[in-house]
Amino acid sequence: MTDFSPAVFGPPAVRVGTAEREQAAEALGRHFAAGRLDLDEYDDRVGRAYAAKTTDELTILFADLPQPAPAPTPPVPQHRRDPRLLLPAIGLAGVLAFATAFVIATHIVPFFIFPLLFFVVLRGRRFGPHYGPRRMG
Repeated sequence: MTDFSPAVFGPPAVRVGTAEREQAAEALGRHFAAGRLDLDEYDDRVGRAYAAKTTDELTILFADLPQPAPAPTPPVPQHRRDPRLLLPAIGLAGVLAFATAFVIATHIVPFFIFPLLFFVVLRGRRFGPHYGPRRMG
């Protein structure tokens, strides 16, 4: 928990422990650092925080101070793919479709397609986004 919030500890008559008192003192220190309390008010409230027995006694110390703001959520990165990365896959699908249609129409296996497929795949690997000069960093 980053800041003291009396609502977390339940009804006003609930007894508090050392951890809750220290949380309240830390929160008062942040309010003092932000300039909301002067030195005398800070000393008085911290003393009362360490002497508090119930949640109600701690809640009174924060009655005129603003509630802590929730931490901002980081933006979710949007991953966009480059449409040019699909070109080798589309080309390969086209060659395979042509080869399949050729085999079905002629009942002859086009062995010349296999070296062509090899070079298409090799070219896709050589000029893909992961190939090229490596950056040191």
